[in-house]
Amino acid sequence: MGSEVRLGQLIAPFGPGSIYTDKNGVPTVVCGLDYWFTRDVNGCPQVSDEAKEKSDIFEPRLSELLKITCFRRPPEFYYDSNNPEMSKLMVQGHRFPRWYVNNNSGRLKRFNLETQKLDKPETGSWRPVRFIAVCESGHMSDFPWKEWIDCTCNDNNGLMLNDSGGADLSSINVKCTQCKRSRSLAGATLIRREEGAITSSGLSDKGILCSGQRPWLGERADEPGCKSHLSGVLINQSNIYFANTASSIFLPELNCNEEHLKIQSIFSQSDSEVNQAKVMFSLGYKEGGINILKKEIEKHWDDGATLPDDETIHDAYKKYGNGEPDTGTAAIPDIADTALLSFRRQEFNILRNEIPQGKSPELRILSSIVPDCLQSIFERVNLVERLRETRVFYGFDRLVKDPDPLLGMPDKALNQLFARPPGTEASWLPAVKNYGEGIYLELSESAIAAWLDKNADWLQRRYTPDFVSRMINEPLLLPPDNNVNWRWAAKYQLVHTLSHILINQLVFECGYSSAALKERLFVSNDAAAPMAGILIYTASGDSEGSLGGLVRLGRPEMFENLVKRAVSRASWCSADPVCSENLGGTGSKQVNLAACHACVLLPETACETINNGLDRATLVGTPEFQQGGFLTDLLQWDDSLPSS
Repeated sequence: MGSEVRLGQLIAPFGPGSIYTDKNGVPTVVCGLDYWFTRDVNGCPQVSDEAKEKSDIFEPRLSELLKITCFRRPPEFYYDSNNPEMSKLMVQGHRFPRWYVNNNSGRLKRFNLETQKLDKPETGSWRPVRFIAVCESGHMSDFPWKEWIDCTCNDNNGLMLNDSGGADLSSINVKCTQCKRSRSLAGATLIRREEGAITSSGLSDKGILCSGQRPWLGERADEPGCKSHLSGVLINQSNIYFANTASSIFLPELNCNEEHLKIQSIFSQSDSEVNQAKVMFSLGYKEGGINILKKEIEKHWDDGATLPDDETIHDAYKKYGNGEPDTGTAAIPDIADTALLSFRRQEFNILRNEIPQGKSPELRILSSIVPDCLQSIFERVNLVERLRETRVFYGFDRLVKDPDPLLGMPDKALNQLFARPPGTEASWLPAVKNYGEGIYLELSESAIAAWLDKNADWLQRRYTPDFVSRMINEPLLLPPDNNVNWRWAAKYQLVHTLSHILINQLVFECGYSSAALKERLFVSNDAAAPMAGILIYTASGDSEGSLGGLVRLGRPEMFENLVKRAVSRASWCSADPVCSENLGGTGSKQVNLAACHACVLLPETACETINNGLDRATLVGTPEFQQGGFLTDLLQWDDSLPSS
């Protein structure tokens, strides 16, 4: 695919199974992972196993969550004379859709997936058709032109496509000049749903069902027996590809000794060797795994210094990247968290601590002072001077987003992304390591509890049982399994909306755009271990390190005015009073209340829930009941303070 797609885009939105249209207007389906790390050898693409191993990324928490052995950085197409095995690596793409139409005659012709160059027609030129067919099971095929018009001819020579340029699909007509059958495309893209599930489609009404085609895995990679409802779609529709991604913040061991720290700093430069050792340990070969790590340690150990013993190396490995907090600082919840909420709690337990320089090369956190006027609101403010985010792609959905994409892992992802799925020990998925900076904020639990108690009647009218039920059924909000009620809903919306108004204000002051900032939420109403944390950070796949523009705004002399400006901007929306009205739910999943593009919505790359779970009224109340907002008191401040 050349160098048109950046590494981060191969995680999303152009991962395997997606359609990428190149600069020449040619649509290409990004191939599965069998076709990655290939190099042209005498005109034939060959996979470089050595390059794959050298691209390893070690992230133990994500490995455990996804049940995948290791992750690999996508290949890059460049030449390095010092590392020829890493040079000119490619991610292959197949020409898709296969059908092309002549822009003069309207004649349809089908090519092969691997076709590099199209035959030149006598007149005009070939352009790709705009329609394909997909099913909710993830399969994708060419649009069934002949089946749609009931053509039974032995060949495709008579197929014609005529687009008269009308406003709807009835103006596009497909016909066969041999059998004289024809039909417009009206109804071809029809989908019927009941309670979110697809019950029928325009194609299935004609008896055309999915045949299980997977063109990103090659010509003979079909999954027979699918029989899902097939739907005609445009190749640029947003719902034909939902990338499933997971990300984590690399967490060091906080209570490690100096020797562990030294060993783990070597591990941070040796992802490939650490992954090889991990495979040995998983197979029961402890000695073999330790020997791999020991050889790597010997390369970087001080000359003349005594090497650590085997048990010390093994102990340092087991704690590397798992984020063990200081003894006694991590509360244990009364009710067990879900897998994803537990994953977030690990990060919460680390980010609320100070990690000075020299403690970890991957995470550096300094405690800041909470300004006097905000001490009743914020429990702590930490400056995250350096962090490492690992982002992994583990499959995709079509038409309908899977409410539980982790269900069925790892087999689900491996079967979808590989024509020949690897064994458990050799399983891998694409990932990128990003470095950046951020601000970690933690709200006062006592202040939130007091706000919930004081405004209970008003909040219960906003957060009705039906609305809370919709929030519970939205997995992006990471709802707990138990104890989910209006108090959890209001707390979540409060924390999430505060994150959004701060990001909206930060873009005026930190030097980053809103699309460059991300949020990470930590919310739980567990009685023994509550969480109300926000990490606002930036992490770029194209560079390492940070600019410092975000961290400096967490300092007390900057942070106080930042919060006040953000609250002031959120106090009124240009769409008020309509925006603040409680209409029972807004947004794509009906789990927003007072939230619109004029006030708190962000670019979807910045919001971890794709702009779901927001209510500006939790912060500043409504025009009719302003005193109900958690931060309403901050609106009474010095008007002489310059605004953005």
